[in-house]
Amino acid sequence: MNLKQSYLKSWLEEEIVKDTIVLIVKEVAFFEKFLSVNPSLKRMKQYLIDSFDSAENIEWLGKAEYVISDIELPTFFAKKAGQIYIQILHTENYNANFKRLLLHADYIIEQNNLEILTENFKKLIAGQILPVDNYSFFECKKKPVTKKSKKIIVMYCGGFKNNGITSSALNLMRNLNKEKYQIVVIEAENLSYYEQLNFNKIPAHVVKVQIPGDINIFPNEEQAFLDFHSHPLEHLMKNGPTKFLTEEIKAIYQREWNRVLGNISVDIALDFDGYFKYWTLLVASSNSPKKIIYQHNEMMQEYSKKLGKEFKHQADLNIIFPVYNYFDVIVSVSKQTGEVNKQHLEHIVQDTSKMTYIHNLIDYEYILRSSKEVSDIDLSADTFNFVTMGRLSPEKNHQGLIKAFHQLQKKRADSQLFIIGLGELEEELKQYIIDLELENKVHILGQLENPFPVLKACDAFVLSSIHEGQPMVLLECLVLEKKIVSTNIPGSYSLLKNGYGLLVDSTVEGLAEGMEKVMLGYNDFKQFDYKAYNRTARQMLEDVLEKE
Repeated sequence: MNLKQSYLKSWLEEEIVKDTIVLIVKEVAFFEKFLSVNPSLKRMKQYLIDSFDSAENIEWLGKAEYVISDIELPTFFAKKAGQIYIQILHTENYNANFKRLLLHADYIIEQNNLEILTENFKKLIAGQILPVDNYSFFECKKKPVTKKSKKIIVMYCGGFKNNGITSSALNLMRNLNKEKYQIVVIEAENLSYYEQLNFNKIPAHVVKVQIPGDINIFPNEEQAFLDFHSHPLEHLMKNGPTKFLTEEIKAIYQREWNRVLGNISVDIALDFDGYFKYWTLLVASSNSPKKIIYQHNEMMQEYSKKLGKEFKHQADLNIIFPVYNYFDVIVSVSKQTGEVNKQHLEHIVQDTSKMTYIHNLIDYEYILRSSKEVSDIDLSADTFNFVTMGRLSPEKNHQGLIKAFHQLQKKRADSQLFIIGLGELEEELKQYIIDLELENKVHILGQLENPFPVLKACDAFVLSSIHEGQPMVLLECLVLEKKIVSTNIPGSYSLLKNGYGLLVDSTVEGLAEGMEKVMLGYNDFKQFDYKAYNRTARQMLEDVLEKE
């Protein structure tokens, strides 16, 4: 039995042992002083340990009435009902786990100050913070319970990948009234290079909580957990959509929510991504009074999407679709996409009246400011330069776009195509470009830290997607007043239908004809009022957040 299993066994099977203290110490002299000024503690049974290298030591974390530590506790520790947890701070290294622990603590004694933590994070700490010269906590008055001045929104954003969901999430954080709402972003601890760059773009007023360690599952829950995740369709057939989550599964994820966020009182739990079962189950099982999940695309199209012979999202969506019934609001990002989702999912979502739509927000000041920066991408002034941007994945239909561009070349060789993005189809697309002998005409630029100077400098933007929710890149191009050619899919239609872009058939021929039309001088585009659009989108969001 490993140490985590020992802890969970103790947590589950052992009653709280009254009048016991487990002291996890590095500085014994401090604890002697600490106990001397807290005589009620001094009379209790004390278990002094200095490491977590044995099952016996670990078990006391799950059953002692008082857990008092001056070092970092394991990632699997979560305060048990009836326990008092006191953390003495001797560190300025507030890693992901230490920050999580501070949200669990009943008392925090400052040996080092908390200045390294943001003010908004410190306001979320429910425990009483005591200065180093006043740690006789039995003599301290409990801090008064004050009415919260802001609604707390806990939000998962999708891993901060290079995609429209990340852009939309960051725009939401920048636009939402920070005097009215406190956003807390939850995310995995270890992010890749590009994901971390995006994570670092989160505004300073937003609290970031990264999750260390794995979910706590008791031994008697392991088989049920495995069965549920391995055979979700059987659970759906047996229990139906509204009883899809058993009490056992909900209990596991409720406990995980508490492990992650400790004592935070949450008003709104928001799965802004909607693609990964762990996060969806976490939000759906939370004790938040309002739970919201987003649909950023036509979800049945996403269900059928393949990479090679493998379905990309099907394993997760087999669980997520029935879990929609445990959310209060299901949000699509455009009216047309919402109508498609409601039609395709009405056999699973029992109450489709809670399916609505909210337009994606934009940060137009950031887009305009960023577009003025200097780019190191050279664009020829002697050619008509098309550009597209998006993840190199099947639904974006880059191969169809390249084929359309190849057809265009036969008539108009004075053109180039720039593709911004990374993705699983990169090598396949590069080979396709070589096969069509377009190496000097089609340029895959990869991920750009700031793509807006290139978008601004090119002559027209092309969107070739087979399906989209509401493409963020179209909004960005509308702010930059770009000529747009787009396939006529619901998500694009919702933005461009009134003449803001040229909508074409979702075929190679349709794309080629649209691109040629723009090259030949078509310019009958209406100007997009992005400020008015953003005011409306922000109001739509607040209406959903405030609705009882």
